[in-house]
Amino acid sequence: MKMNDLFKTPLKKKLSLILGSKKAKEEIFEDVEELLILSDISMELVEQILANLRKNSKLTFEKEDFFRVLKEELKGIFAGLDAPRGAAVDTLLPVDKLKIAGKEPETDKDEKKIIMLVGVNGSGKTTTAAKLAYLYQSRGKKVLMSAADTFRAAGSSQLSLWGERLDIPVIGGERGADPGSVVYNSLNSFMTKGYDVLLIDTAGRVQTKENLMKELEKLTKIIKKFVPSGPSDTLLVIDATMGQNTLDQAKRFKTFSGITGMVLAKVDGTAKGGTVLNIVNEMRIPVKFIGIGERAKDLAPFSADEFVDSLLSD
Repeated sequence: MKMNDLFKTPLKKKLSLILGSKKAKEEIFEDVEELLILSDISMELVEQILANLRKNSKLTFEKEDFFRVLKEELKGIFAGLDAPRGAAVDTLLPVDKLKIAGKEPETDKDEKKIIMLVGVNGSGKTTTAAKLAYLYQSRGKKVLMSAADTFRAAGSSQLSLWGERLDIPVIGGERGADPGSVVYNSLNSFMTKGYDVLLIDTAGRVQTKENLMKELEKLTKIIKKFVPSGPSDTLLVIDATMGQNTLDQAKRFKTFSGITGMVLAKVDGTAKGGTVLNIVNEMRIPVKFIGIGERAKDLAPFSADEFVDSLLSD
C-alpha cells in the first residue's frame, strides 16, 4: 500500500468546496481554519499555518495555487529534521529502501548499535522491534533482541515467537522480573558475543505514571554502563490511529527517555495525519518509519513529501 493511500483524507475535496464558494477572503480563511482543526491539527498549529498563508503575497484562492502553497507550508513543518548522515537508524535500511527514502547508501563503519523502543501499552512496540530486527538482518547484521517487557504475561513470549520466525536470539526474563536485569544480561551478551545490533523492547507504560516513566531512565543508565553515550536511538512507537493524546505521550516520553525519533505503527488508512503534524511541529522529533502491516517486512521509511501529498490527495 502506498503512503498516498495510508493517510488519505477528504481534506482536498472539502477545501475545493470552500475555495469554490466565492466567499470573501476572511470567510474563506475561517472555513479553512475550522476544516484544519477537524483534521486533528492543533489550534496552535492551525493559527501558525493561517498566519503564514495570510502573509504569503503569492497566495491566490485559485484551487491549484492554494493547494500548492498549503503543501509548501505543511512540508515546511518537517524542515531541518532529516537524520544526519550516519545516524543509527538510517543505516538499517536496505539499499533499495535507502534510495526510496532519498538517502545515499552508507556504510555502517562496524559501529555497534543499541536501539530502545518505548511507548504506551498496545502501541505496537514488539512488532516494530521485530520489523527493525528483520531490516538489520537483511543487511547481514548479527542481531540480538531483548524482551524487557516483563509486566505482560505474553511480553517475552511474543518477542520470542518473532525471534524463532526470524532466527534471531532473544534474551528475556520471567513475568515480574526486573527489566533492568534483563537489559543488563542482554548487554553482556551483546558486547561479548559479536553482535552488531541490540533491539530493546520495553514494557508499555502510561505516560502519566511517573514511577513507570522513571524506569526508562534506569534502563538508559544501565546502557550507559556499557556504552557511555547511551542508546544509539530511542524510538517512540505511536499508534497512528490515536488522536490528540499522542502529543502528550511524546512530551512525557521525551522528558524521561530522550526520544530521538518516532515510528508510526498500525498505519492502515485510518491514521490521523494531523496528529503527526502536531508532534513534529511542537517536539521537533523526526518520524523515521511507518508500520504498514503485520509482516516482518511491513516497515517503510517515512517521507514528509509523500505524507503531505497524501493529506491533500484526491
